[in-house]
Amino acid sequence: MSENVLEIDAARFEQEVVKSPLPVVLDFYSTECPPCEALAPRFAAAADRYAGKARFVKVMRQANRELAGELGVMSSPTVLFLRGGVESGRRICGQIRPDDLQAGVEELLR
Repeated sequence: MSENVLEIDAARFEQEVVKSPLPVVLDFYSTECPPCEALAPRFAAAADRYAGKARFVKVMRQANRELAGELGVMSSPTVLFLRGGVESGRRICGQIRPDDLQAGVEELLR
């Protein structure tokens, strides 16, 4: 994983996501999930590319079910794009094409 990707749990969500001075790209992933594994290197590469412009955060969905439920996350991977803790977009499992992550970040930064 990239040094520009932060893994958190629900206890750190408020501080690391809601109060983040940067927009946040939040990846809810699961273990033993082939689509999650396929997304991981693209997520890390995007984190490196947008370092200092956006924060990239991962949350394990199974270990943080309550937070996932509060955010309406039902499947893995689900990527949320947030600004000031408010969702501005999302991509879910079958809808995350290689260029979707970059497009979502670019829109978040506008």
